[in-house]
Amino acid sequence: MSYVALLRGINLGKINKVNMNSLKQLFEQLGFEHVQTYIQSGNVLFKSLILDAQQLEEKLKKTYHFDIPVIVRTKEELLAAVQLPIVEKENVYFIFLKNKMTALQQEELKDIVQADFTILNDDTIVINLNESYHISKFTNAFFERKLRITATSRNKNTVQKILQKMN
Repeated sequence: MSYVALLRGINLGKINKVNMNSLKQLFEQLGFEHVQTYIQSGNVLFKSLILDAQQLEEKLKKTYHFDIPVIVRTKEELLAAVQLPIVEKENVYFIFLKNKMTALQQEELKDIVQADFTILNDDTIVINLNESYHISKFTNAFFERKLRITATSRNKNTVQKILQKMN
């Protein structure tokens, strides 16, 4: 099966540096096939018959000496996300959650988020922002705070490029 591991919080300025070649080699050592990375923000594409995300996080911590949350999506999950009507809009971001939201958390979002958004599979928020991501309050940190769930975000172009590379 084809997967993408979305690593959270790496290569942000001078902190949490992870070399992409090193990361690729680590995934290959773990037995994953057809491993490739895409841009420095921590997107690792690979194929595998089995996957244990917690074991992967433990290996990353042992190798790089800091916690690196990993959020994994299948190619099919990404395809479903990019086929949502909201993706046709201009300023779209995907917030990938590590765990599923409860119904209560989803209702809370509907009350506080003043932007067009869709929830997919209770663990992915697709949002069209009215302003730049960097000045919007509806960032990855906002959703992590409100939902109390680890998350990582990618813009529409990045998700579409990842999908192209997964073919």
